[in-house]
Amino acid sequence: MAGVVGTGVQQPTAQMINTLDAISQKYIHGEIGDIVFKPSPLFWALMRNGKDIRYGAELVFPLVTAEETTGGAYYGDQLLNTTVVDSVIPANQVWRPYYQNVSLPVTDIILGRGGSAGLDLVEVKLEIGGASLLQKLARAVWHTAPQNTALDVDDIDSWVRQTANVIAGIDRTVTTAWQPAANFAAGGALTAANAELAYQRVVLGYDEPDVLVLTNTDFAGFKNNFTGLIRFANLEQDTEALQAGFRYHFVYNNAVVIADPFCPATQGYLLNSKYIFPVFNGNDYFVMDPWMQPSNQRVVVTKIYLQWQISCTSPRMQVAITGMP
Repeated sequence: MAGVVGTGVQQPTAQMINTLDAISQKYIHGEIGDIVFKPSPLFWALMRNGKDIRYGAELVFPLVTAEETTGGAYYGDQLLNTTVVDSVIPANQVWRPYYQNVSLPVTDIILGRGGSAGLDLVEVKLEIGGASLLQKLARAVWHTAPQNTALDVDDIDSWVRQTANVIAGIDRTVTTAWQPAANFAAGGALTAANAELAYQRVVLGYDEPDVLVLTNTDFAGFKNNFTGLIRFANLEQDTEALQAGFRYHFVYNNAVVIADPFCPATQGYLLNSKYIFPVFNGNDYFVMDPWMQPSNQRVVVTKIYLQWQISCTSPRMQVAITGMP
């Protein structure tokens, strides 16, 4: 189809293109269409309890490494064990700073603001900058390129699937209690039966996983195991037709099942978000520089900053599922 893009007039529908280009303007929608960004549903799920704001030069939390055996049954004037036991080691994480640059020519700001401009250029670029930063954070959660460097946050796979790495300053080959639950090999498509075996590795009474993240393909296959078991208890929702699918979230045991486009193929993660969550530095939480202009250019520049980490206070409550198609 012949024509031009942007605010020009195209043929067809127009025939007198030059005349209409000279006298007309297009209607510009008041919102930006997104054909680029892919949010991570897991990033959202890990913050369902709200953002976790912390302060300090680094993140340190104490880990109990062993039961203190200085206690038990006794009687009468029996001597009691008063040995001092140092049973705590520190898990230390460093903050990971991220930034997003936003640069604008001043002449473009003048042309793209007010009057016939459908949207404000500065507002548009800031929205794109914020979305671009969030895209980087979504990739960092999964250690997906290019957010897979040594400067990026401690990612989900490093916390949950790997067992011989050093994380939060602790060598898991030495301190084996710092390892996650042993990976569960599904050996094929995930079913209710083998998912239950993975679930039992990380459930302790009422303390159970609340997120099961899968690829879109594995999510679809796993969901098909349950479509015949949906209960239609609330008939007031729709008395004319039976719901033929999951009206709300798909839940396995008490874990919300989500499909994440960043989840690695053949893998899934059964997580307890009480113990694994993003942490944000309150002193550098989506902070922006003042707009600055270089001395030899009519360009204004700002940056959006964020310092954060992904912490896990109990890796044993998380399990990776491997060996799916």
